[in-house]
Amino acid sequence: MVGVHPSAELGRRPRLFAALSAAFPAVRFEGREAGETAGLDALVELGGVEEARRAAASGLRALAAVAPEGGAGSAVGVELTADAPVDRRLQGQTLPDRHLGGIPALAPGASAEVLARLRTEPVWIREGRLDLTAAAPAELGEAEPLRCRLGAERSLALLPLIELLRELVAGTAWNPPPPRATFVLDDPNLHWPSYGFLSLPRLGRHAADHGYHLALAMVPLDARLAHPGAARLLRGGGEISLCVHGNDHFGGELGRVAEPAAALALAAQARRRTNGFAERTGVPVSPVMVPPHEECSEAMAAALARTGFAAISMTRPFPWLSPPPRHWLSAAGADAQLAGWRSADLTAEGLPVLLRHPFAAPHFSPAEVALRAYLDQPLILYGHHDDLAEGLGVLAERAAAVNRLGSVRWGSMGALAAGNVHWRLEGDLLRLRPYSRQVSIEIPAGATRAVVEPPWQAEGERFETCGRSGAAGLPFEIGDRKRLELQLRRPDAVAPEGMAAPPRRPWPLFRRLAGEARDRAAPARRRLRARA
Repeated sequence: MVGVHPSAELGRRPRLFAALSAAFPAVRFEGREAGETAGLDALVELGGVEEARRAAASGLRALAAVAPEGGAGSAVGVELTADAPVDRRLQGQTLPDRHLGGIPALAPGASAEVLARLRTEPVWIREGRLDLTAAAPAELGEAEPLRCRLGAERSLALLPLIELLRELVAGTAWNPPPPRATFVLDDPNLHWPSYGFLSLPRLGRHAADHGYHLALAMVPLDARLAHPGAARLLRGGGEISLCVHGNDHFGGELGRVAEPAAALALAAQARRRTNGFAERTGVPVSPVMVPPHEECSEAMAAALARTGFAAISMTRPFPWLSPPPRHWLSAAGADAQLAGWRSADLTAEGLPVLLRHPFAAPHFSPAEVALRAYLDQPLILYGHHDDLAEGLGVLAERAAAVNRLGSVRWGSMGALAAGNVHWRLEGDLLRLRPYSRQVSIEIPAGATRAVVEPPWQAEGERFETCGRSGAAGLPFEIGDRKRLELQLRRPDAVAPEGMAAPPRRPWPLFRRLAGEARDRAAPARRRLRARA
């Protein structure tokens, strides 16, 4: 129970506190007036400090936000101290903020810890059981997800409150997946050991030297052949892997499909092509879809879930709701308050959407990457072969920035998706909350049974593991296994091998051949321009 003082401040922010309640289901907020602290686990004071100070003196955990955050202005950097008692992934980070104009600096006492500074002035300090922050969070906009308040350009007003709530629920919270990351390059294939500015042998050595993994998002249309040397480089399961990039890569093909039958035929063909490639070459292809041009229709998302894809990866959650005037909150329901907040966003059909972020300048944001890690999201940094025109140094720099966040596990898109699961041990029962349709998790000591509890509407869903199946939501025996691997199946799942192919068209192949020829000729064109 968290008290909000004065109680009128709670009433002024109904959407903000509703979103926080959704993000922290174990927490309830209640308006309190001066001296009303009975039954509270913490007190939050907005617009003052005296009541929070008295509560902290009595032994209650308290947070005081002194002044309202300002309107949008120029970005300024909020520097979290390197040894701040906050989440490890945020220590030493600089978080740009456009909403701090006119906020006061704080005057820390002799025993206070400074957690964050703005232009050398303290704006977040801790005095015993009391946190003081300079900015109080404003009400959420009518169609504004909570994630907009913890992003690359706005964070100070909300972050201390999130840290307090995490501290309160730490004893009952689900265990998040470990930090994990990968790079993704869209479009390359294995027709040759190089692709444009990308050399697979050099990339493999560089990835091993600098501690990262890179996934090639391959177009299934390109899976008809592979150079033996290129396949050999990827066959050993090293630092380079494959995932799925559309089907024909015919523009934004996954976003144009509106009919369920057409979407199902397209998704099934993509699976057949990549499954056949894996069987012929021995090179596995992660069942994670990267839609070309960031376009994916609702019908397509449903088809991907039905044909066995573990997840999709895009820059936007719910892409079919993004173009104006439609908004996530009005079109996707109240849960869209948490769009971009959890380890993955979820479509109505239970297909996880793993968010990705560009690694090339000027779009790369270290603050955004740190905040995604803080929210237990996989760090998927993407680009294209021409982003490596100046060499692989940019990958080394970005990998170093990611590895500074802590002990990060790098791996394929399939490994990132399968590890995207929260868990909790209750006696000998291991509860699993997957944000992927495939799960791979090391079984904690003491667990002999498990239950899969998907965070989406999972009526009729079944799981398959070790040659047997069971119903989601029902406990099953896991024995003395060290690792549990399972796949979730929708009740309307289809086998890709049994689906008819979409109508044949020559233009996608011609367009793809032209695109590949353009990419492969790019280094030569660049050399000619340099000589001219």
